[in-house]
Amino acid sequence: MDRRNPQVSNSMAMTSQVLYLVSSNNATYNSTNCSDIMKERNPKVEIFLMTLLTCVFIFGTIFNSLAVWVFCFKMKKWTETRVFMMNLLFSDCCLLFTLPFRIYTTQHLFPFNETFCNALRFSYFLNTYLGIAIITLISIDRYVAIKFPMRAGTLRSPKKAALACGIVWLLFFATRLYLELGTDLQFRDSSRCFRKVTTKPLKRALYFTVFGSCIPMVILIFCSTQIIWTLKKKEKMSINEEKNIEKTISIVKTNLAIFLLCFLPLSIGNIVRFVIESISVNCYLLKAINDFVHVAQGLSDLNCCLDSICYYFVAKEFWEKASLFPRFTKQLIQDQTNESSI
Repeated sequence: MDRRNPQVSNSMAMTSQVLYLVSSNNATYNSTNCSDIMKERNPKVEIFLMTLLTCVFIFGTIFNSLAVWVFCFKMKKWTETRVFMMNLLFSDCCLLFTLPFRIYTTQHLFPFNETFCNALRFSYFLNTYLGIAIITLISIDRYVAIKFPMRAGTLRSPKKAALACGIVWLLFFATRLYLELGTDLQFRDSSRCFRKVTTKPLKRALYFTVFGSCIPMVILIFCSTQIIWTLKKKEKMSINEEKNIEKTISIVKTNLAIFLLCFLPLSIGNIVRFVIESISVNCYLLKAINDFVHVAQGLSDLNCCLDSICYYFVAKEFWEKASLFPRFTKQLIQDQTNESSI
């Protein structure tokens, strides 16, 4: 017959309750403590971002203003290049709109309400992922033009370019609308509008990284390498043609390198942060990874300036219409025209 001492049973029950309360309090404390650590500012990171974003805002405004003047007011004919550039230009302008607020938040808390913060986030991610998609479409268009020159006339047209851009816009807006209306947004902190301060792993960040950045990156690398390989195999008819091909290869390599510089660190950072958050490691390591992602986001903003250099200025139509520096660009126009004919 099992006879237990009532005092012993009560003592064991009380001990279990105390242990449960202690563990719960420790978990709450650790969670709160980790959240406080994530909210701590890193002066070195903030100074770097303030300097970088200020430069991006100044030069991005200058370059994109020139692009607006040419593509919107000087060009008359719609080409595949103009369609893609107009979409890329719009996405860059969305980024420029957010930069003053992002520069301010490197030193201060975000002063406006959550609705305005959400609008700024939307505009920022519009540039990031729509810009990646448009750059990928440009690469595919170049690949088709060079790899299949005999069929390029039927595969490429301004209407098809506009349709491809329209599909990208539709997918982006549908995805963002689903995320805004159909998911839990309690992880957001409007006072730190552009920073993730929660330690909770976000599947949305992983999805956007994989489908919005990594897959387009693979496509871009494939198209670029195929373009380079095809041009190197092309039989050169003259020394001038050989020089033009070498210039085109250099342009493709530069575009690819800049794309990887801007977006590869951000993609790696987002994936690593998701993995580390999923396994719940030390809070200070999470903070270090979060700071890295924050810096990588600043580097990705460089595309606002570099898009102008690497895409607008290699377009034959741009140089034909950019009459701001007629004496200076006469030879460049001829060079760009020759390169575009390859």
